[in-house]
Parts: sequence; C-alpha cells; structure tokens
Amino acid sequence: MKFATIRKSIVVLIILIPLITDLGCKKQPRCGCGKDVLFSLTDGDANVYFTSDYETVFFYSVTSTGSTYYFCNPGKWADLLKTFTSGQELLVTGDCYYDCTYMMNSGNQGYATPPIYQVNVTDLKKNNYAK
Repeated sequence: MKFATIRKSIVVLIILIPLITDLGCKKQPRCGCGKDVLFSLTDGDANVYFTSDYETVFFYSVTSTGSTYYFCNPGKWADLLKTFTSGQELLVTGDCYYDCTYMMNSGNQGYATPPIYQVNVTDLKKNNYAK
C-alpha cells in the first residue's frame, strides 16, 4: 500500500513539475521598422543600391556574409542618393530591425537563409576611404 502511494505521488510530481516550473521563454523580437531594435549601425561601410525612383533602397555590408538591409525611410534620402551611383560604397548609420517577411519565412525552410533587416537610417554619407 505504501509503495503504491509513493509511485502515484511520483507520477503526479512528474506531471505537475513542468506545469509549475517556469522555464521562461526567450522573447522573440518584433519585426518591422520602429519595433524592437536588434542592433545599431554607426558609419557602417556598405554598398548601397537603389531603384531609379528611389522607392527601394537596400545595401549589403562590405564585411557581411550575405545579409540584406532595406531602408525603412527611402524617400527621406532620395535627394542625397541622387548625388551617388547605385552600388557605391557609403557609410550608413541607423537602428536595425528584423524584416517581417524574413521572420515568417525563416521558420519554414530546412536551410539557413541570410538574414534580412530593415534599417531606420539616420545618417548617410560618402565613404572617402573607399576604393
């Protein structure tokens, strides 16, 4: 009788301990401009590309392994970008966020894809030391 009671108590504890213990989940950053800042760039050396209407502006870090960064605010920089050529090496400053499309698709693929970020650019200038 005593053994049966101990065995039942152990089974109950095995079921209840995970429910009682909060192992804590790591909060996943919210995606999109103005949400959770992942990191900040300060004069990040980048090759900046843009369409002729300046609606889409993106860049690749010169030292990156394939990450793509899209401007959150491309219209704000249209006048300045007119003085540069697409693909030119520039210095970018701003806060970086996960791209929502990347976040949704990254869990659905069996292989790792390079991250895609959105950047709220606060400063953009010519790199005087570029090639």
